[in-house]
Amino acid sequence: MNKKKSHSSSKQNYHQRQTSVVKARKKLNALCDQVFHMSCDPAYDTQLWDYYMNVTPSLILITYNTNFLQPMKIKLSKQSRGVGQFMSWLKENDVNIDGASIVGFAGYDLGLRAERDFLENEPILEIPRKLIFSTQTAAPELESFQRDPLIQQMPQVALAIALLIEKYKENSKWKPYFDILPTSYNTVLYMNLLEMKELKGSLTLETALKQVRNITRQYTYFNRVFQNGDDAVSNLLRDFFSYDDYM
Repeated sequence: MNKKKSHSSSKQNYHQRQTSVVKARKKLNALCDQVFHMSCDPAYDTQLWDYYMNVTPSLILITYNTNFLQPMKIKLSKQSRGVGQFMSWLKENDVNIDGASIVGFAGYDLGLRAERDFLENEPILEIPRKLIFSTQTAAPELESFQRDPLIQQMPQVALAIALLIEKYKENSKWKPYFDILPTSYNTVLYMNLLEMKELKGSLTLETALKQVRNITRQYTYFNRVFQNGDDAVSNLLRDFFSYDDYM
């Protein structure tokens, strides 16, 4: 009797969860469509601060709904744990890094430290072309996505999508590289409202607001593409693509 109740309860919880997921996905897609149209509105071309103030609450809701949809989202290893594996990976792929190591620097992040004296003009490390991350060396799945206008016109966008493909596909050879990447960066995309206000009165503000608008427009565009597409890239990224990842 108890087993039947437990099974029934588990089934009910599963259906409730699935219903909530469907609702959250619909809400997320609606938010993305709303933000996409806002980001394309020419009325904001000369009113960038108004755009930022209007879009910020929607971006917060987008992040909230994304986190609900991805409670089991794979988290990358902490940088400190990944350094050893990364160093081994470099050596396995013919990187010459003798005499240097990767360490954390107080007040900064990971960096390269010389472990011996180097002669003037002596190389500290040598990286083979095969280990330079690019759309030529990674993410062959991107080939099915070449007709997309943003991919065609903006090489940096193609590279960003390639990074996400390799991050989320199984058995990526680039995993040791991803495991040591920072989780956030000192760019305007990571600034909160108070920090952005500090830029008022400076020439930097307009550039910062334009960057937020461009990245937001790109993210919401690709969200729509991945949700409706039936290509290798859409099928891989549909359930993982997020604003936090893209920025």
